[in-house]
Amino acid sequence: MASADQTQLRAKFLQEAAYILAVPSPTTAAFLGNARNKLIEDAEVDISSKESDAFRRSVCGACGNVMIPGWSCKVSNKGNQRSIGNKSSELEKSICYTCLRCQRETHQSLPRERRRRKLTERLQPPVDTDPISEATTTTNKEENVAAKTINASSKQRQKARRGGLQAMLDKKKTQDSGAGGLDFMDFAL
Repeated sequence: MASADQTQLRAKFLQEAAYILAVPSPTTAAFLGNARNKLIEDAEVDISSKESDAFRRSVCGACGNVMIPGWSCKVSNKGNQRSIGNKSSELEKSICYTCLRCQRETHQSLPRERRRRKLTERLQPPVDTDPISEATTTTNKEENVAAKTINASSKQRQKARRGGLQAMLDKKKTQDSGAGGLDFMDFAL
């Protein structure tokens, strides 16, 4: 376990050093990025997929170049059509990072957007004409009134807190304006 921690610390050091040297010395940064890639592969360290994706976006997998969009890499959106089972072909969106040093393309697929329900569908309660449901709605109304009083008291506390903060600021202003003497900032250029 200690060796895995040491490996992760070394990898983090190499990654940060590559980021620092990306603009002043891109060749050195690429060497350090490549060394970090090899270290992780050789040690077979488990990295979360989120962290792995972030590293793939920021460092070229072939040459180790730190990919800064517009500086050392080009970013483009792509949509690939693919058919899934019986469904018609759907457009899978992905981002393509092209390293300007070795021209390698790194593709990362974007997660699909979830379908959103309309707000009106969620807000409309089901319509029932049962007398039992009418009795439950009266109890629900009583619960809503109790919840509103709780919210009202929290709003009152919030107003009181704001008033207290405003009073403290006003007091501070009067103390500052009453000092009258010279301050260090009066002599600053």
